[in-house]
Amino acid sequence: PSEVEVVIATEDGSSGHRGMVTDLIPQFIPQVDQVFACGPLPMYQKMAAGMGGQLSDKPCQVLLEVVMGCGVGACLSCTVETGHGQRLACKDGPVFELNEVLWDKAVAPPCRMLKR
Repeated sequence: PSEVEVVIATEDGSSGHRGMVTDLIPQFIPQVDQVFACGPLPMYQKMAAGMGGQLSDKPCQVLLEVVMGCGVGACLSCTVETGHGQRLACKDGPVFELNEVLWDKAVAPPCRMLKR
């Protein structure tokens, strides 16, 4: 839609803003009703630490990347610590409110390189 503005950020500046997308978020907060984010754990931690106050009056949904061993909540591998206790990403998520997650207790999923 014409009212949607696409903003690009790349770390090396090869396209759009040079730097992290989190550098751009503060300038857009006053003009949005809600925020949706999908990215790595450090991005969410930066958003919660640096923009938590600015985002506290707006819904900010984040899509968590966690290991989901069974997908039905039995294995507890996707446990997320929140202000409301432990939640399971496979059953209660994987979308959570930014300010609901206890980011100091969040664990990034393991990174595995594919062998050729």
